Amino acid sequence: MSDKDRIEEQQNDDQTVARLMHLAGPRAAIPADVERRVYGAVRSEWELSTRRRNLARWTLPLALAASVIVAVGLLQREPVAPLVAVGTISRVTGPAAGLAVGDPVHRGATLRTGPGQGLSITTSDGVSLRVASGTEFTLKAADAISIAAGEIYADSGERAYLDRHMSIDTPIGSATDVGTQFSVRYSGDAMSVAVREGRVNVIDQQDQPSARIADVGERLVLRPGQDVTMERVSVRDPSWGWAVALAPAFDIESASLLDFLKWAARETARELVFEDDDLRMEAMRTVLHGSVTDFTPDEAAESVLSTTGFRYRIDEQRIVITR
Repeated sequence: MSDKDRIEEQQNDDQTVARLMHLAGPRAAIPADVERRVYGAVRSEWELSTRRRNLARWTLPLALAASVIVAVGLLQREPVAPLVAVGTISRVTGPAAGLAVGDPVHRGATLRTGPGQGLSITTSDGVSLRVASGTEFTLKAADAISIAAGEIYADSGERAYLDRHMSIDTPIGSATDVGTQFSVRYSGDAMSVAVREGRVNVIDQQDQPSARIADVGERLVLRPGQDVTMERVSVRDPSWGWAVALAPAFDIESASLLDFLKWAARETARELVFEDDDLRMEAMRTVLHGSVTDFTPDEAAESVLSTTGFRYRIDEQRIVITR
């Protein structure tokens, strides 16, 4: 505000105060000092009300401007990364601990299984992961897992034909499959990789990283500061039992008997044998109905075959279909 404007505003204020005093009408003569104090008080009150009006004129625009600044600041924040589902819970055994079949598992999620609890996850790539009790792990991607403790079984099915692999890492080493069924266990002082089908490439990260191969029926064990050891493990060894029990249920509704039997044979590491080719074709044309959701592969095979007209025999190594 210029000096001229301030002078004009002062004169206007004086005139306004004078008008207010005139409107009060005739009054008894009062001492000059009292009159000066009253005049000063009225003028002070007038100036205060004027400042309040001026402040109100500026407050709303300033508040709107501040809200615009806040809005712009919010728009300029880094966007929150969306959750990406890389798997789905397909089976839970034991104490559920808030997990349920059908729940998504997001990339980067860390999960733990307690005592007596088992977990099965189907990844977005179609890999079946079975998690033993007492396991802590992070699903870094649909094809990459990091184990902090415990054991995980992976069934990558026919992904070998797609040239895609599943990697499971531990602080000691990492295992990458070549279309197979295998398990990785880490206990802090050792990492073991057991192969039930196919082959697994194992990277030893101890002193100088080096690659080793574990074939079907082998268990490779890494221990810090010690030589790598190799053990034999049968594909039907009882140590696989927990993983078989966590197999995702086969949806038999409208599926062929042949497809179901192939699944049951693979899950239980048995050979599927038909008495002749005509019998195999008959099994292919047989359509199933119902559900075996709560059954293990062994229980499901017995349950389904008992409802068909086929004769069968299930022993330690084979599922045999006869006439």
